Amino acid sequence: RRPCDQTPGCCAPSAFSSTTRRPAPDGIARRAMVQWSLTLASLAATGLQSASAVEVSRWNLRANAAEQQIQALIARSANISASLDGLSQHAALDPTTRHFLASLRVCATCDNFKRLGEAHDGGYLTCMDGWEHGGVTVAYSMGVEQHDKWSSDMAALLYRGDGKVVVHQFDCTVPTGPMCLGCQFHSVCIAAENAPAQPNFWNMQQVLSNTGVASAPDRSLIMKMDIEAAEWPILASEKPDVLRKFRQVILEFHSLDKEFNHKQYDAAVQALLQAGFRVVHIHGNNYSGMYYVASTPYSVPNVLEVTFV
Repeated sequence: RRPCDQTPGCCAPSAFSSTTRRPAPDGIARRAMVQWSLTLASLAATGLQSASAVEVSRWNLRANAAEQQIQALIARSANISASLDGLSQHAALDPTTRHFLASLRVCATCDNFKRLGEAHDGGYLTCMDGWEHGGVTVAYSMGVEQHDKWSSDMAALLYRGDGKVVVHQFDCTVPTGPMCLGCQFHSVCIAAENAPAQPNFWNMQQVLSNTGVASAPDRSLIMKMDIEAAEWPILASEKPDVLRKFRQVILEFHSLDKEFNHKQYDAAVQALLQAGFRVVHIHGNNYSGMYYVASTPYSVPNVLEVTFV
């Protein structure tokens, strides 16, 4: 994590992440490469060299497309951070709005991003730095409906073939969830720490306790949360010691244009910052349009995908 104090102004524009380094192959890609190598060897042994050339070409096309998509998202991240930096200096803004938006600027770096999940909505940029050294043991996918490729991609990274659950999926809006090896679905939604108890809702402490990781070491878990604006009150009320259990938190932030909620939004982001997290990536989800910030020449996506490390 980039050294950074708790004030939004700590991240100068020069700190914005704009790396264009080629992402190193992660566990999924390495296993796929090995599988392709074995397949090609088999094809060559049977004299099907032309077929193997076609497969190599297809693999290269997929790899190049994935890398181009990641580089495009990194460029967008830098552009949004620049807009947020401009907003942070705009005197016409309400101080709470200015503080909230400034807190979303990129303030950390990552050399190896991997996009996990669906090809479009439902795909999230994950920082893979240090992943090869282990440390992350369990993943949480909050909000899955009945499709969640992020779960299966993460399970492919974490599952060791021992029958243990490595990805917990949560969503009380559907009776069953997407199946994947090493995954367990819970028809439960996530509640704020200070919310009244209600059926089929757990707060984050209950999530950790009920899935057997309440005593997990700090920075040993990873979480993706896409729960249609319920993320704000949950994060705003969350205890730092619970958040510190996570090495990475990947969020879809909703409804930025609701300025009357910015006090709560700011409290949510500050809770993450105070737990030691920093924004390493940010890009817009294009299904919800733009938030045109009043009294300024700036606009930012109304729904943001944000990766905290």
